[in-house]
Amino acid sequence: RRKISRQITESMSDQKLTAVVLGASGSVGEALCNALGQCGKYGHVISINRAKELKWMDALPLKTTQVVVSREDMSNHARLREITAKTCLEHKPTIGFSTLGIGTATGSITKEQHRAVDVETNRAFALGCADSKQVSTFVFLSSVAADPTADENGSGTAGGSRYLRVKGESEEAVKGSGIPTVRIFQPAMIAGSVNTPCIFEWMEPCCWLLCLWCCLPLRYHGIKIADLGMAMALAGLASEPKGNSYFEYPEMMELLKQT
Repeated sequence: RRKISRQITESMSDQKLTAVVLGASGSVGEALCNALGQCGKYGHVISINRAKELKWMDALPLKTTQVVVSREDMSNHARLREITAKTCLEHKPTIGFSTLGIGTATGSITKEQHRAVDVETNRAFALGCADSKQVSTFVFLSSVAADPTADENGSGTAGGSRYLRVKGESEEAVKGSGIPTVRIFQPAMIAGSVNTPCIFEWMEPCCWLLCLWCCLPLRYHGIKIADLGMAMALAGLASEPKGNSYFEYPEMMELLKQT
């Protein structure tokens, strides 16, 4: 385990919030970290990374600490839980974020491989946050229509029943961690994500028209990746609701009105 810290020359940074992030190497995780820097309320972001330092974090306008964990320790969930708890005790973040998940080719892996990352790695991270007694709010990236009771023998591609089952199980895992407030984001298409095919982004205006004309639920409306990152950052700041809550497209848009 290696730790890389970067200070900023800002006297007020210590009075701002500290957040810990899992999944910063992904496109949504990067958008989230950029939003944490932009919204002005966070003074320190800690990322727990698998195997490598993220050079782009040096450009963020806030203090950054990168905890680089070996691939073996990231796959050893008991060890990841321990590293997370130790990191939180050292830096005292009050808000945890996870955007971790297998982004591509989920249909070509087994359900056990999918669960090992999306469910068990997120569970270990959330439990480590809870063990530290520092993190009181946890913001988690899932998927629209996630359902822990969906058919686990169906398709593992995005939107398939096994995919939605694993996403639902990951939600249950973080809700069961013991963190008092868990806010679960359930976006549909994420425009700008490296995991969203361009053809789907081109079809987004058609989906919006369907929402307006055919009563397709707004939950299926796509969101820009930068907007998703900012909405998650803002959700970490909100004092309400307590307990477990869900954010689909309409709730995300309500959060963004605060900017």
